[in-house]
Amino acid sequence: MLPEETAYSCFQQHIDRLCFLIVATTCSDREIDIERLHLRTQAMQLFPEKMHLYDWVYESRFRRLREQFRSPSNHLDAQDRS
Repeated sequence: MLPEETAYSCFQQHIDRLCFLIVATTCSDREIDIERLHLRTQAMQLFPEKMHLYDWVYESRFRRLREQFRSPSNHLDAQDRS
């Protein structure tokens, strides 16, 4: 596997992990936000010229998953703790 392919594969595993955290765990929104920011930093290091695609594809996916699978009370609780 080429280094770029390896980097993308690792990146995709992190994407999958974050999706799992959103959909199937009781992690707080704050914990999910930390993971999301870590992933965004990784994307900036690996694919700086493609950040517009990252935002368009992945950030919208994370937002959609949160809306679909996390209760609104989780969002309010996380805001109250801020």
